[in-house]
Amino acid sequence: MAKEKLGFEHLKANVIDIGKCCSCGGCEAACPIGAIELQDLHPTLVKDCTKCEFCWKACPRMIDDYGPIYEHVFGEDARRDPFLGVYRQAYALRNADESVRKRSQDGGVVTGILIHLLEEGKIEGAIISGVNCDEPWKPMPQVATSRKEILAASKSRYTRSPNLVALREALKERKLKQVAVVGTPCHIQGIQLMRLAPLKKIDRTVVFTIGLFCSETFKFEELMQQKIVDELGIPLENLRKLDIKGKLLVYPRGAKESLKIPLKEAQAWVDPGCHPCRDFASDFADISVGGAGTPGKWSTVLARSEQGQIIIENLIKAGQFLHEEIDSESLERLRRIAAPKINPK
Repeated sequence: MAKEKLGFEHLKANVIDIGKCCSCGGCEAACPIGAIELQDLHPTLVKDCTKCEFCWKACPRMIDDYGPIYEHVFGEDARRDPFLGVYRQAYALRNADESVRKRSQDGGVVTGILIHLLEEGKIEGAIISGVNCDEPWKPMPQVATSRKEILAASKSRYTRSPNLVALREALKERKLKQVAVVGTPCHIQGIQLMRLAPLKKIDRTVVFTIGLFCSETFKFEELMQQKIVDELGIPLENLRKLDIKGKLLVYPRGAKESLKIPLKEAQAWVDPGCHPCRDFASDFADISVGGAGTPGKWSTVLARSEQGQIIIENLIKAGQFLHEEIDSESLERLRRIAAPKINPK
């Protein structure tokens, strides 16, 4: 007797209704008939479900054990760091182009890699967290197909962005054949789960992944509106940058110093969909990047796949990235930063 198939109601009961959804957009991207849409960041069924099962198979909150993803991505014999995952080489990198670096977060590495891939013809576009023109600093999924679009979206925003929603536009509307995906751990997990499902079109089209270090994201209303606008008195159009370096740092335009928000206070604004995640360093990407572990104008980079390492090494040799070796002390510091998310108390 055939096993009964489980559809959207399975995802709804086990993730959405109990507050575990991280709004990555994977379920919408995976649905082959467009039956799921994120409405106010909540997956919603907008037409009859055919119970293909791809929505919940692509959901990073439907898994408790990352082992099958590690094996699928890196092979069963890959050596895994318990806090940082599988990686071939660790770097401290900085974009050599100051004009790019000034517009970017930390060392401008993600921006530099995407521009390189695009200009070398290795991708036709990138799935990124873009900028909402109507609501400053509110993230929105975007398909970037030009240097200008990549540069415009180059800063971190630390609130939910359902990046994977943009896969539908990239594949079905724009008919792109080669795309890169940039995202936090949940986005990268979603891509790898789609490959495991398997969703062959996603597997063929997503040719490169860049994962971002992530401890958690914050609720937009509480952080941006209530704290930054209402309490600190900074209109979002006058906000230059956000950063996390032991504290949540707010940089108004024209100010010489940042305003500092203790992370203990910021915990009240953490999105509940982040709580189940045990992946700090985007373990399943080709390259993982973050500001933790290196000084403010540099980025920590973990090259995980062979392809990722080759791209980094080529950019260093071409003089596009300045680099320094990361010593064992810096890596140990990075592990300590990752530890609370990997093994919460």
